[in-house]
Amino acid sequence: MSQSEFDDIKYFYRDFKDNNILVRNLSELQKIYVNEESKEEDKTIQKKNFQFLKQYLTLEKAELFFADKAIFIEGDTERILMPAMMKKLDMEKSKEDSFIPLMSQNISIIEVGAYAHIFEHFLRFLGIKALIITDIDSVNDSNTACPVCIGKKTSNASIKHFLEGKTLDNLKKLPKEEKILKFEGGKWVGDVNGHLRISFQTEQDSYHARSFEDSFIALNYDFINDNKAHFNGLKYRDDFDKGKYTEHPIYEITEKCIAKKTVFATDILYFSNDDMSNWSTPQYIKEGLEWLA
Repeated sequence: MSQSEFDDIKYFYRDFKDNNILVRNLSELQKIYVNEESKEEDKTIQKKNFQFLKQYLTLEKAELFFADKAIFIEGDTERILMPAMMKKLDMEKSKEDSFIPLMSQNISIIEVGAYAHIFEHFLRFLGIKALIITDIDSVNDSNTACPVCIGKKTSNASIKHFLEGKTLDNLKKLPKEEKILKFEGGKWVGDVNGHLRISFQTEQDSYHARSFEDSFIALNYDFINDNKAHFNGLKYRDDFDKGKYTEHPIYEITEKCIAKKTVFATDILYFSNDDMSNWSTPQYIKEGLEWLA
């Protein structure tokens, strides 16, 4: 499929709710992305977004056409650890009859960096359920990264797009139900029956992390600290000590001590026990996965 002409593809989707088969031509998708009545500057952005979508899908992730659900993630750390976090949740929920294991479902994991919002029309076109896992990315008035507790706004493009108009304070207090969205009236609005959910860091154990690594270290400090001598993804191991930092210990440890994120993620898997019970999944990811399941 990745070698096919994009416009020649026909998409068939079975709607089990109404027991219908939906047939769509991908040639129609460009009309959804590019509104001919838009201003020229908007139209240029719309065309660029559609071009990016075509290139990404045909070169990288044609599997999305065959998925029942999708998870959009930012980077390599989440890509490496997401299957483990899904399996971990499945094991934790194994005794709940109503829980359908994530690893038994047809879920595509898509690494899109900060571009998840570009897929919005495509997801509506496919009609599948999607989870966006991203970072709250707090910045100060100078747009410099900073701890969430002293941040003034978010720099995250997907959050600003899907939760338009919400301040950083709004985002920090946003109930999980309001992170479930549907497209209505030309914009995304909160709806518990929506097919899209956006998940980002929330306060946990009295700490609000800025990134995945920040949240994972805060939640699993003892696990990492006990194994830090053998974590190849760390540097300045002697500085991996909360007592050395006074203002923002976990944030400063994250910024200073992670040498390479991909290796850090692999370290976590290497030092996991059989059922991965020696570390915890950040709450914002766990809630998103529970919703997707």
